Amino acid sequence: MRDAVTTSAPESVLDVISELLVEKFEVPSEEVRGSAPMSDLLIDSLMIVEMAIAVHETLGVKVDEEELRAATLDEFAASVDARLTDR
Repeated sequence: MRDAVTTSAPESVLDVISELLVEKFEVPSEEVRGSAPMSDLLIDSLMIVEMAIAVHETLGVKVDEEELRAATLDEFAASVDARLTDR
């Protein structure tokens, strides 16, 4: 019974963003590490804009493109998660 609870638990913000990177932006999964700068994962300005839109559509959190450029994956996920928690 405990497994059912675990599998039905909501995905973490880090998991959701990682999934977007791999599935929508076709970033190789081995490159999606918490310490990776988002600017390395999203290699051009259009991808950064599209990620900001995807995060807003998926999680309902508006993010600034500069925030995406400046943060690592872990930092960005923590920032988005904090805004979700503050609601």
